[in-house]
Amino acid sequence: MRFTDPIHSKKLIMIAVATGLIAGLISSIHHWYGAFAYDTPWRATVSYWIMGIVIIVYSLLFVYWKNADNIVGTITIWAFLFSAVIFQAGFIMFECVYSHVLKNLLFFGGLERTTLDKLFPSPAYHLPDNLFFEFTGLLQLFGFVAVWFACQVFKDRPRL
Repeated sequence: MRFTDPIHSKKLIMIAVATGLIAGLISSIHHWYGAFAYDTPWRATVSYWIMGIVIIVYSLLFVYWKNADNIVGTITIWAFLFSAVIFQAGFIMFECVYSHVLKNLLFFGGLERTTLDKLFPSPAYHLPDNLFFEFTGLLQLFGFVAVWFACQVFKDRPRL
């Protein structure tokens, strides 16, 4: 079965790809900057992995678009759901919500330094001391926009 409204479906896919790439770029820039700002080279490696994964995940939509009416399309859209929705939402919850939103709320809310150091141990975490790093960390919340559009693509899929 093909898409009931191919133009609408294609627009959803294009928006999902665009928002996914933007979310990946934000996270990649954040980690790349953090690698140099905090002398943590592993963050640079993470930044490259993020963009590689984003390109692979959103390439699934091309395969899906070409095969929506067969088993390849079905497998591809479910793989996309797992990677672009479930995995990405989990990544954002940890990397952005815990590592930046909660950290900033607790830090600026006045939580004791010893407790903050236990919740956010160095060198993986740094208490807020760099506006660009914290801003890009919080900006990773944009990933939830990509998750939402990925869900819309999944909901729009033709049923076999």
